[in-house]
Amino acid sequence: MYVLGLDVGGTSSRALLLDPSGRRAGYGKAGGGNPAAHGNEVAVANVGRALELALRGVDPALVAGAVVGMAGRGALDRSVFDPMWASAGLRAVPRLTSDLGIAFAAGTAEPRGTVLIAGTGAIAARIEDGEPTMIADGLGWLLGDEGSGFWLGREAARAAAHALGRGRVTGTLTRLVAEALLEGDPLPPVPPVSELGGGSPGAAGETRALAIRLVVRAQSRPPLELARLAPLVGRAAEEGDPAALEIVSTAARLLCRTVAEVRPAGETTPVVLAGSVLTSGGPVCAAVREGLGASTALAGDGAGAAAWLAGREAFGWDPGTAARLHARIVSGD
Repeated sequence: MYVLGLDVGGTSSRALLLDPSGRRAGYGKAGGGNPAAHGNEVAVANVGRALELALRGVDPALVAGAVVGMAGRGALDRSVFDPMWASAGLRAVPRLTSDLGIAFAAGTAEPRGTVLIAGTGAIAARIEDGEPTMIADGLGWLLGDEGSGFWLGREAARAAAHALGRGRVTGTLTRLVAEALLEGDPLPPVPPVSELGGGSPGAAGETRALAIRLVVRAQSRPPLELARLAPLVGRAAEEGDPAALEIVSTAARLLCRTVAEVRPAGETTPVVLAGSVLTSGGPVCAAVREGLGASTALAGDGAGAAAWLAGREAFGWDPGTAARLHARIVSGD
């Protein structure tokens, strides 16, 4: 007997097979399976590939339960998904749940609390028995996702463009952003500080030209690519760059405000932090933890969390066993 857990997002689809003792029996990873982002045909094909890899060498009829955490599940066409599932030889009916619930379960075995996800986007939710009951933000890069990786990257690019436009080229954040966005540019590289620091009209003109080049390069790419600049904010902040420190402080304040929309003051249930901005460590995570003033845990493996939920249901693990196995399963061991 086995159970399957799937963590399906916009970037990847991951499937994990567990035996009744909670040990890994198979694993598969494929491309993004968010139907809202990739369309149903591509998304379901990627989920199917992850399943195929996880089930290699195992009779799929022995799978007794499955939990699928899926971003964009509201866009899923079951007339496409169900035939794929059946063609994999699986008889267990999968429970489709929110990726928010899976992220929460990846950080705690408790049944209720709060999850804050800050990756490319940002969203917070109150979780009750594995499902979100209140949601804040998650409104996309144009109108929301405050404090997210995209938000950090955009603020970094904005700060660098304004600094260069004012003739300032010495800041760590400005330098890092300029190097990232102007890399491979056929035009001349950033001039040395010694040539630009005199405040002369010529120097001011050069830095203004660099600012325009940076803006053009940033705006010529898909907006969400700015998220790749987010780690530069952390690097610059750790070196004491004032602009980066201000961005970190503002991002943390916005993320804490998002949590406050779904979490009553004084609540003692756990807060799970998920997404690359928070789980990779660094100053934003530290500032968020300090700002929340609550017990926090970093999310582990989402596929492991989904498989743990499936095992708890299918194998009937008692609370003590479930809690003991949780840490091992979500840690990826």
